[in-house]
Amino acid sequence: MERLSDNVYVHSVQTHGYTVSCAVVVGSDRVFVFDTLDSPEAVHPVRELLAKVTGPRRITVVNSHHHWDHVYGNAAFAAYDIVAHRLCRRLIVSQSESESEKIPLPPKEGVPLPNVHFGDRLTYKDESSTVHLLHTPGHSEDSIIMYIDEQEMLFAGDTVEWPFPSFAQRDASDLYLRTLRQLNQLPVSIVVPGHGPVMGKEVIDNDQRYIEELYDVVRTAKDSRVPRGELHMPVEEFAPPGVEIDDVYREQHRENVEWAYDEV
Repeated sequence: MERLSDNVYVHSVQTHGYTVSCAVVVGSDRVFVFDTLDSPEAVHPVRELLAKVTGPRRITVVNSHHHWDHVYGNAAFAAYDIVAHRLCRRLIVSQSESESEKIPLPPKEGVPLPNVHFGDRLTYKDESSTVHLLHTPGHSEDSIIMYIDEQEMLFAGDTVEWPFPSFAQRDASDLYLRTLRQLNQLPVSIVVPGHGPVMGKEVIDNDQRYIEELYDVVRTAKDSRVPRGELHMPVEEFAPPGVEIDDVYREQHRENVEWAYDEV
């Protein structure tokens, strides 16, 4: 468990070859748990922390979006409010019915669905902090982020990712770029991505640049009638300089290239 400030903690685990993170924010009246990782067992350290810091506060769980590695731990918090975008509940149900080999079976405890929903924005305010939940489509149609005014902290889910974003919402490249530009307007000092290390605002710029450059190169290739199966776009040409790309993200980049090809 990494402590970012007096009242903010980040817990990360390894799953399927990559890191996924959740966060705990302790306010005057509420404790927020942002994402629940890939199983109830994975968030056991979060439950231990809550037992120490919650006291009379109300626990509020937030699902950044419906993807399994962010919600499969929901059963550990079944007694509390679970907040998400209004599309998230339906998408979790659809995911649970998927036969895709890429989606693990839900945990034996099941996946409790969000019971508090919103559209564009939901704000919680108490004596110590103002917490905004904002709809940020692009990675997925139900993606949201959590932003704390006073600490200039952005908890990004998969809206912002390192070393580059993954595409999971069809025909959404322009929407994704608009979302990132809007996030760049916020006064942000610390970004906590769902995947990747805690960083500064430069991670938002990095993701925006990746999307812009990838779609430009893919569009040129498609205009030149390069077949989908013959695309040659090494990840090193798009990833941040000096960053070693592992096999998981090499495969993600390949999928991003094909995704973009199918859209442009």
